[in-house]
Amino acid sequence: MKNKNSDILIKKISKRIAREAMNSTATHRTYKTTYKDIHKYFKIFNKLLFKGKLIPFNDIKIRKIHSTWAQFTEVFNNRKKTVSYWLEILPEFPNRKEFLISLAHEMIHYSQILNGKQASHNDYFFSFKNKFKKLNLTLN
Repeated sequence: MKNKNSDILIKKISKRIAREAMNSTATHRTYKTTYKDIHKYFKIFNKLLFKGKLIPFNDIKIRKIHSTWAQFTEVFNNRKKTVSYWLEILPEFPNRKEFLISLAHEMIHYSQILNGKQASHNDYFFSFKNKFKKLNLTLN
């Protein structure tokens, strides 16, 4: 019974994400990135795309980045012998859909590292293409 309820919830969330993505491009409104939305959509994408297996980023920075809209960074502290995972993302996007695409894109790279894979645009990365399409998002 739990799986059926979970499947229904996932379908509802998927439809909502797809609707939000379509509406945001139709209105052509600039989207301002917020920590609240990053955390909200991280949880949603984690459930929909990664079966809840990703742990939250250790740090999130909303800031201007040169030549990219977002980036996932693996940070090593040799002195403490620790690793942390950061998300850096632009403070503003052309619309919410581009924000959603960028966040989910970086989450795939995060998943690659956590699964011992190289964070690149490889077969694993593009295996998410159909899942993105169901959410009315593009993977590139």
